[in-house]
Amino acid sequence: MGLGGRKKKPGGEAMDKNQFIEVLRKRLKLPEEEFQKILAEPKYQKMFEHAPAGARYRLVAEVIESKGCHSGHVVGQKIVFDSSGNLLTKESPDRVCAFLMPHMAMVVTAFFENIMNGRDPNEVMFNRTGCFDVGVACGGWGRVVVEVKAVPR
Repeated sequence: MGLGGRKKKPGGEAMDKNQFIEVLRKRLKLPEEEFQKILAEPKYQKMFEHAPAGARYRLVAEVIESKGCHSGHVVGQKIVFDSSGNLLTKESPDRVCAFLMPHMAMVVTAFFENIMNGRDPNEVMFNRTGCFDVGVACGGWGRVVVEVKAVPR
């Protein structure tokens, strides 16, 4: 299960900082000596505090413009990530264009930074991006634009 997964305590409450750290430990599978360096790193302390609350979000990249897309992306289609930036393949299209992913990764990173710092993830000002293709008018053959939002689960 991803760090943004539905981990809950037996009583139904969301996981706390220590539970998050244990999920992270299992996910990373690092030698204990290396994991202790992560635990001691000051810059990660905010993440340990805020990641459990951030897990209540999904990051959704909705196609808002599509023309000539070889991968078949259409307006209204949603590409879904958990709050840790993992593509949720069962909630996303069967085909996701490799030329769209690098640009989405930059936007998803901005949302991730907000979540890990305890800020509103939707404060990302530039939350739209698109594929590498520039469209027919500029010498390409298609164009896809997505808008990313953090959506409560």
